[in-house]
Amino acid sequence: MASPPSPASSTTSANSQRSLHPNRPQTLEDLVTHFVASKRSLQTQTILWRANDIVTSARELLEENAVLAAKNTSIRNMVEEQVDALEAVRRGIDVVEGDVQAEFKQLLHDLDTSFAGLKSTLAVLRETPIESALQPSGTPQKHLYDFIDNTTVSALEDSLRACIDRYNDVHSTLEESTDAFDTSLENLQSSIINVPKTPVTNSIPSPIPSLYHDLEGHAREAAQAFQSLVKHYDLCVTALRHTEGGAAAVTQATGDASLPSADDHGPPPEPISEEERQEMLSVLERDAQEVEDVVTEIREHGSEMSYLLSQIDNHITHLRNEDSALGSVLKMIANIAREVKGHIATSRAFHTSWLDDTRPTLLNGIEEWENQRDFYERFDLAYAELLVEIASRRRRHDKAKRKAEEAQKELDRLHAEDERAREQFTLAQGDFLPLDIWPGLRDPPRRYEVRAVAVPHEQDMEEGEEANDADLVAKSIPQLGRNVVERALVRVKRRM
Repeated sequence: MASPPSPASSTTSANSQRSLHPNRPQTLEDLVTHFVASKRSLQTQTILWRANDIVTSARELLEENAVLAAKNTSIRNMVEEQVDALEAVRRGIDVVEGDVQAEFKQLLHDLDTSFAGLKSTLAVLRETPIESALQPSGTPQKHLYDFIDNTTVSALEDSLRACIDRYNDVHSTLEESTDAFDTSLENLQSSIINVPKTPVTNSIPSPIPSLYHDLEGHAREAAQAFQSLVKHYDLCVTALRHTEGGAAAVTQATGDASLPSADDHGPPPEPISEEERQEMLSVLERDAQEVEDVVTEIREHGSEMSYLLSQIDNHITHLRNEDSALGSVLKMIANIAREVKGHIATSRAFHTSWLDDTRPTLLNGIEEWENQRDFYERFDLAYAELLVEIASRRRRHDKAKRKAEEAQKELDRLHAEDERAREQFTLAQGDFLPLDIWPGLRDPPRRYEVRAVAVPHEQDMEEGEEANDADLVAKSIPQLGRNVVERALVRVKRRM
């Protein structure tokens, strides 16, 4: 017994014959061929099962998409706010440091200016010699600088240098803190930049709802197409049942295929007229021509659904990766936030040190330099005025001396005149007057002298040491050169 032809070859043969004879009546072989092809097409049910699984998975992913999208958006907003807050703190530290640095530089400039002025004044004192006429003979040459106490200047200079060193140490600590803060912020920004962004299409936040909608459409259309295959299969069964020898022909054609029993499809079909049967066969023939197309359509729907699910899954993978990366960013922010307390404390310590130590010390130093400069300038001016005063005293002394000499000459003249008058009186009347008539009759005239009175330090001269008027004058009022006095007058006038 020859083996039955394969369903595929039978279908191909039958279709070829129908294409050659489109109006040829349907034979039992044709019906069997349609039945086998129809039953084979029902194997696409596995595609529907897969489609159901795809829809279920996609629905779960759709829910996860909503959760992740909302979560990621919320976290991104939170990250943005936290970054703004951290950067605001960093800017605040910069403002404090910048203000202090600006004032520190200005105070250093003022301090240097004051110190430069003081050094200039001290240089003048170093270059201003004490006139030799003012010093004991044999004394080494001295200058105005030799009469000041420079330990005050040195002590203040050391104090200011130590203050600046303390400031630099505190500022160095602040810079280390801000450098660490900047590094943390840079790492944070780098991590934020590297957070994977879930792609969007045409400004749509998430393509999954649209993909899910398309996926449901494919599932619905696949189900409808499969339902048409089921109806076609039922029509094939009905046609074979209304055809004599149909069950045997199916068994012979397929080897193991058989028509569904009445238990599976209810009571036996009611008899139909030949006209109704021909109409049924006509519909069956028309539908049979579309079976392969419908199967292909179902497979295409299934393939498209698998592709759409992969698109959804890819998008969810992006969201999950974004969620994971954002979680890492939040941990970084939490770590930086803990570190920020230390950065703020360092900034506060820097500012407190500035207000309590550096600033008042520098201001006091500037004031002290100015005071010392003013004092030493007054010292230099006082020395110049001293030279002028010595010259003035000398002039007054010379004038008084001249007056004294003139007075002494007048007194000497009066004394000599008195002596002559007394001698003439004695010659004329002396013989006639007894000596006891006035005890002072023969006394010489009183002599008056104009002389310099020694000042206290001159009175301390050793007994027996004779000092003439010139010696006393040399000790009390030195004779200064004219050019010395003129230079002193110029310096006095210049500073008035």
